[in-house]
Order: sequence, then structure tokens, then C-alpha cells
Amino acid sequence: MKIILTANSKLGKIGDVVVVKNGYAKNFLIPNKKAICLTKENQKTFEAQKHLYEQQNANSIDLANSIKSVLEQKNIIIIENASDDGHLYGSVNSTLIAKKINEIINGNKVERNNIILQKPIKEVGLYQINLNLHPAVEILAKVVVSRSESEVASMLANA
Repeated sequence: MKIILTANSKLGKIGDVVVVKNGYAKNFLIPNKKAICLTKENQKTFEAQKHLYEQQNANSIDLANSIKSVLEQKNIIIIENASDDGHLYGSVNSTLIAKKINEIINGNKVERNNIILQKPIKEVGLYQINLNLHPAVEILAKVVVSRSESEVASMLANA
């Protein structure tokens, strides 16, 4: 399926015409407003609204950069119950991390699908996570998973 990108992504920049599989376009790109189908009508509509898409892109870059500047100065601290050997009784997943980040930035801008985790965190420790708020801005954040506040201070001192 041929589509017109309405947001920058791995596929290309705003306005690029790319070919993707039908399911990817219909189930992800179009519902998330990252693309529109390529038709003559949609192409005319896109050209008329191109400046709006570019403005939205600039706003999302600014938002990602502001979140990056806040997170570079802070650690995301998550207190969870764990055994004496450091294994968590549950796990820390992207939903919990997104909730903590939103508390830190005093907003509701980060969703669970913006956080890249290879697998849920199941042990106490320091972790680096990637946030994908915009393809042009790479955000690395430090997550500290511990049993108590005093353990956090000792972990950060040893790091």
C-alpha cells in the first residue's frame, strides 16, 4: 500500500510517499495519524495541510527535548518489594516506568509504548532505558529499582 507520511519516522520524513504492507498501514500508521493513504484527493489535502504537520512535528521535537533535559538531571526511582537476594516479587514494566516519568515531569506526555524495554525488570539495580518520544531525539534515562530509599542512596554512591 502506498502512503504519505504525516510524521517523521524510520520510514522517512513528512511528505514522503512510501510503500508498506497493508496491515502495517491499516493497523498502525493510519490509526496513529502517522500516515494517510495515497490518493489524488489525499495528496491535495496533504499539500494544503503540510505546514500543520510540520508544526506538529516541531512541537513534538520541542516536547521531547524538554523531557530529555528534565530526565538527564534526575533518576527514575522505583521502590518495590524484593527478596533478600534482590529478586523482585513482581516486575517493573513500561507502564510503571511511564507513570513515574509522568510524575517527574508533572504531565501526562509519556505512554508505555514510548518506553523501550527488552524485557521487564525483575531484579533490584540500576538500569538504562530508552525513551522514543520522537525519532529525532534519543532519550536515555536512568532507572533505579530498589527496596527502600536508603538503598537508593547506596546504589547511586557505588555507581
